[in-house]
Amino acid sequence: MGRVDAVNVCLVHHPMYGGMHRAVCDFANALHAPIVSFDDGRRRRDGVSGGPVVHRIDCKGGVLTRECHVLSPRMATEAVNRLGAATLLVVHSLFRAHALWAMRIAAATHRRYWAVPHGCLDPWGLRRRSLAKHLWLLAWGRAYLESAEAVVFSTRREQEKARAWLGGSRPMVVHWPVEVPDFHAADRERADFRRRYGIPESARVLLYVGRLHTMKRPTETIAAFCEANPAHTHLVVVGMDGDLTANAVRRHVPEKFAHRVHVVGGLSGHLLGAAYHAANGYISLSYRENFGYAAAEALAFGLPVILSPGHDLAYDMPMQSETLACGWLLPDDSRPAAVDAIRMFGEAGESTLRTIGDTGRRWSSDSLSFQRFQDVLSDTACRGSRR
Repeated sequence: MGRVDAVNVCLVHHPMYGGMHRAVCDFANALHAPIVSFDDGRRRRDGVSGGPVVHRIDCKGGVLTRECHVLSPRMATEAVNRLGAATLLVVHSLFRAHALWAMRIAAATHRRYWAVPHGCLDPWGLRRRSLAKHLWLLAWGRAYLESAEAVVFSTRREQEKARAWLGGSRPMVVHWPVEVPDFHAADRERADFRRRYGIPESARVLLYVGRLHTMKRPTETIAAFCEANPAHTHLVVVGMDGDLTANAVRRHVPEKFAHRVHVVGGLSGHLLGAAYHAANGYISLSYRENFGYAAAEALAFGLPVILSPGHDLAYDMPMQSETLACGWLLPDDSRPAAVDAIRMFGEAGESTLRTIGDTGRRWSSDSLSFQRFQDVLSDTACRGSRR
């Protein structure tokens, strides 16, 4: 298979942006492509090191340029110089000037480009700043999407929800990848994690991993867990502060559940891996997950999952007898639906949970592998270059 010179074009590239940052890195690694990031300049990036090559275009200045609603001549010139010999631009997200700049520079310099919306066309997301987003789509969005060589979605459901805006574009679906976990020290990490937080080895653990944000509903997760009250089961809440802090979330834990609900804050690296190893199941009641790296990682660790209907990836997961073969997909966002699923998780036998978890792990190792992701992107890029 040949190789195409590519470059990723995005807005602020920083780990604080979670899944977006991770997905752009995945594209960069798969295509061996550097990143051109239009950076708002609001904070120093000195501490960000390792990973793909990142060229940051300083957007400091006026409000419109800092937010990348408008590119100054200096920003546009610097960005063009950073493209080098790239023949393919992979453009991440919509609604800002970087996307229209990429479309125009691609046409002017006979380059190709892909549009990667990252959930921007989801009706749930379009409700925020709705008028501005719809005006952008009506004025420029359809032309931008139709001119792209490909519009890349992470799930079939993301593509389906974007259908109204795709027109004559060329959509494709490829799942973002997750790493295969290291199970060599799983037993030790499980024991260490449980000991650290006072969780008995005999207890069952339900794990939440995600930013502490109202959209992801960590406090509702705690409320549903306490109402379900599964016997001999603990809830562990892992996540960095968002519009909620860890202390604010802790205040939602009833006193009688203080020893069974553990809000541990943000974890990363082997500490986060230890949390997955220590768990028996994963839960996310998020209103919207365009891909959902945390849920995907839970599958890779062999955990049965309880997912809200906002998880687009869930609709690509294996089904059995019209139910999710690797866990529970809730019919709606109500508390009763979550309580019922938590109770079923608590009442399920160990062998049942192992079977469900193994189903998800096998599916993940195939459908969410980096090799598959890289092969699809590389093949698409090479086929496009031969047109």
